[in-house]
Amino acid sequence: MALVEIVTVTSKGQITIPSRLRRELRIVQGEKLLIVREGNAIKMMPLPKLSELAGVDEEVFRGREPSKEMEAIRKEWTKEFEKRVN
Repeated sequence: MALVEIVTVTSKGQITIPSRLRRELRIVQGEKLLIVREGNAIKMMPLPKLSELAGVDEEVFRGREPSKEMEAIRKEWTKEFEKRVN
């Protein structure tokens, strides 16, 4: 079931996400959100952390270990991504 809330836009264009939604979606202070415009609608989604995506391809690579080089590349990408979104 959809939750409907009314929020007010401040003079700086800011809104407050209702506490119930923040709790349910585990949105915490400092978290980055992705904003998507679809026609006249705006959608906000928590930006997934790369660490949360780890293992999404587990079935494809079951029984195989990544090379040391691949691990180094992943760490570098994670650092670069974190710099860009912070």
